[in-house]
Amino acid sequence: MRSFVFILFAFVFPSQLISGQDGSIKAFRSDISPGLDGILNDPQWQSATPFTDFRMVEPDPGNTPSEKTEVRVIYTQNGIYFGIRCFDSEPGKITANTMDHDKSKERNEDQVSILIDPFQDKRSAYIFIVNPKGARSEGFASGEHYSLGWDGLWEAKCRKDAEGWSGEIFISFKTISFNPKLSSWGLNIERYIARKQEVIRYSGISLNSFFSNPKEAGILEGISDIKQGLGVTFRPYGKVSRTDDKNDGLSPEKNLKGGFDIYKNITPNLVGAITVNTDFAETEVDARKLNITRFPLYYPEKRTFFLEGSDIFEFGSTSSTTFLPFFSRRIGLLEGQQVPLNWGTKLYGKVGNTNLSVLDVQSGNTSFSPSTNMFAGRVSQNIFDESKVGVIITNGSQSGEKNTLAGVDFRYKTSRFMGNNNFSADLWGIKNWNEKNGGNKNGFGIKIDYPNDLIDAAVTYNFFGDSLNPGLGFLPRNGYHSLYTAASYMPRPEKGWLGDLVRQWYFELRMTNYWNLQGNLESRQIFTAPVNFRTESGEHIEFNIIPNREVLPNDFEVADSVVIPKGDYSFTNYRFEVNTASYRIVQVDFSYRFGQFYGGHFNDIETGLTLKADGYATLQLGANVIRGNLPEGKFSENVYFTRLNVYLTPDLGITNYAQYDDITNTIGYNGKFFWQIRPGNTLFLVYNNNIANKFDPEQRFRVYEDQVIFKVQMSVRF
Repeated sequence: MRSFVFILFAFVFPSQLISGQDGSIKAFRSDISPGLDGILNDPQWQSATPFTDFRMVEPDPGNTPSEKTEVRVIYTQNGIYFGIRCFDSEPGKITANTMDHDKSKERNEDQVSILIDPFQDKRSAYIFIVNPKGARSEGFASGEHYSLGWDGLWEAKCRKDAEGWSGEIFISFKTISFNPKLSSWGLNIERYIARKQEVIRYSGISLNSFFSNPKEAGILEGISDIKQGLGVTFRPYGKVSRTDDKNDGLSPEKNLKGGFDIYKNITPNLVGAITVNTDFAETEVDARKLNITRFPLYYPEKRTFFLEGSDIFEFGSTSSTTFLPFFSRRIGLLEGQQVPLNWGTKLYGKVGNTNLSVLDVQSGNTSFSPSTNMFAGRVSQNIFDESKVGVIITNGSQSGEKNTLAGVDFRYKTSRFMGNNNFSADLWGIKNWNEKNGGNKNGFGIKIDYPNDLIDAAVTYNFFGDSLNPGLGFLPRNGYHSLYTAASYMPRPEKGWLGDLVRQWYFELRMTNYWNLQGNLESRQIFTAPVNFRTESGEHIEFNIIPNREVLPNDFEVADSVVIPKGDYSFTNYRFEVNTASYRIVQVDFSYRFGQFYGGHFNDIETGLTLKADGYATLQLGANVIRGNLPEGKFSENVYFTRLNVYLTPDLGITNYAQYDDITNTIGYNGKFFWQIRPGNTLFLVYNNNIANKFDPEQRFRVYEDQVIFKVQMSVRF
């Protein structure tokens, strides 16, 4: 009954559920900057009126939070400060298990998130996240999702005390773009109390409201007479490395290298960048994955230069599981090998209601890749309240082959559908010019999406030609058209014996069909979740039944020397998953997929154990083990990994990551010491080591590659 009343109230009085309160937050001007130590005892904070009128989103939308929160905002000519006071009646139960940067994408500990829309366009915004240990995450927000791809320079200090925890955040006006003519910005603030699974916000308190949607933001008033300076950031680096490849018989290679990036704010909301001798020595290595499908796996971009402005390249309803017209990992990497980048230029940001990102990169010449110029450009125009139309162009490929792609897309989106529900419709199309002779080089798609808390439903149709081969894109499968339909019913039980245990159910049904260009079925998967729920304490339990049908057009080598003949196969998988609450100091993740597999059976186990020591140390152990038993033969594949991260502060620590897989019989280790002396000025000491037994059968394991790198990265802003 309560759910019905809530939904009825949302349709009749949507504005009451959208804002959460009628007032705005006031920013107070100060001529003196407060000291940044996490304690709000500076006199500047006393002159700012605290905002306390937060409302609960979960578990009871609109109710008074269980704990009091105060936020003060002051600003100087050069930057904005947020003073946060999170009161807690049980301060000993506050959770802060990491000091790692950019680890707050999911709510896994107590944290405060701040969304800033300095243009008031209600389409895109900055997000800043901090936990009680001062660990920072930042990124771009747009509608239903946000990414942590952007690495802006900002500062935060936090402390726990007998009343809860407090924090001070400083964001320089040189870090963000803004409209200097506006005296008010879009603002939203969210606090998460991990042990209670409680979410409170300043604005957007409906269960259908995404915190990452700037349309749901409230108002920050009182901003005036602020400056960005010259808007120039100079980021030079120097690197000394020693690489010993045991297989080439040569002496260790010693290398001294330097380069720089220059960023210039052409306007407060349009940035130009130049990079020379780009280096990514400090970027973490990819996690190894097992793959028993016929198609390549997706690995996310981690390199800072390519991440900045990457959100603008989002295109239509495409995704990493289907198609990305521009995938920056195709630049500087070819078949797993790094290609040096001589220089690159980039322009990204906004011009009025137009969003643009343009990238041009020249790679160096190697024995396996010629010197190549690669270009990608994306322009989109904001229309209506939350919609846009745009184009994308890419040219070139890291292999040196001629390749050009052009596309157009349109998205209609609203968070006010029938009150305060989310709805979107996407339409896109692309054309590719490549060196393949004949065939279809086009692609197009349409998606209708209704992503809401109680009901989440979507329908997607895609078509990809058999000769479509985007030189700078990601297309794991071509020569097909597909239909994807999904519906999830996600009720929240009334309070009672069941409601006291379960926070939310997730009953899911998803069907994906792939047909070849002649209209013959190639793949079908039906994913069901008859049991799937999250408990009040944050645990997740799920059981799936997954019928499959695969019509193999060719023989498929699923593992070494195990070849499945072409033909028509129907089989059913089952999957059981359990995840303990991520805020716990001991966290367990377990997934077991089993059942039929083509003409035989398989077992696929993924498991992880994470131990956390109050944010100062995190030990993670994990494995993925696959066993297959087919008429064509048996196979066994394994990946094991361990991480040990040790931090003294969020700016000083050591990360260790070791992996082993028996496909390559290689043990890989990546270790990194880093010390951020001040924002943008960082020392790195990186050690990479690979050990294998695939070269000499007389030796079980031996080192075949050993590398030490010392890098200094600086940042000077004018």
